[in-house]
Amino acid sequence: MTWMQTRSGLAVDLARPDLSAIDIMVDIAIPLSLTNRFAGHTARLDGAGFSIAQHSNLGADAVLQETGGDTDAALAFLLHDAHEAFIGDLTSPFVAALDFLALDNGIVRRATKVIKGRLDSEIYNRLGLTWPRSPYHQGIVADMDLRMLRRERDELMSPPPKPWMSGVESAAPIRSLEADDFLRSRPRDVARDWMARLRAWHPRHVEAQTGGGEPWLIPS
Repeated sequence: MTWMQTRSGLAVDLARPDLSAIDIMVDIAIPLSLTNRFAGHTARLDGAGFSIAQHSNLGADAVLQETGGDTDAALAFLLHDAHEAFIGDLTSPFVAALDFLALDNGIVRRATKVIKGRLDSEIYNRLGLTWPRSPYHQGIVADMDLRMLRRERDELMSPPPKPWMSGVESAAPIRSLEADDFLRSRPRDVARDWMARLRAWHPRHVEAQTGGGEPWLIPS
């Protein structure tokens, strides 16, 4: 069995995904707001997690600020983890450990990349966007993703017991974000904020891709 059931009740085959019928709010924004980064190991939020949607919102805002208002670049970051609405946040150490147990031949990392790429392609197609991202936007996304990882670690986690990978330790600061931006937020607000950014930066195709109300209750 390679299919999973979405929040709206659709069947999505992760090996051969077809996302033509998904509801962007219900099947992407809400799950992203309910899925924690770092497998929930954010120790400074009074037991609450920091969601993928929060990561995407803050990173997209930082991209928008640093690029002087490039909404295409901000949109690329907003959507860069959208596939995790269907597969969750597979932490880098987890994928590395699977590869190690598979005799370190990289098969797990390659398979994961293929699944993510197929989901990303379907999401972009659903929104009327071109996939793959341009090399320029991909570079912006990769850079901000690493910098957000460093900032999230410093703001949200206990002091590290040993250094993280060198790219994280040397990542440049994000000066446009304040410590208060990383405080706990209600999932329903985070999901709505994610959708608000999507509508603002890609208004032509979004309204037709979302349901009218919110019959799927979002925890506060």
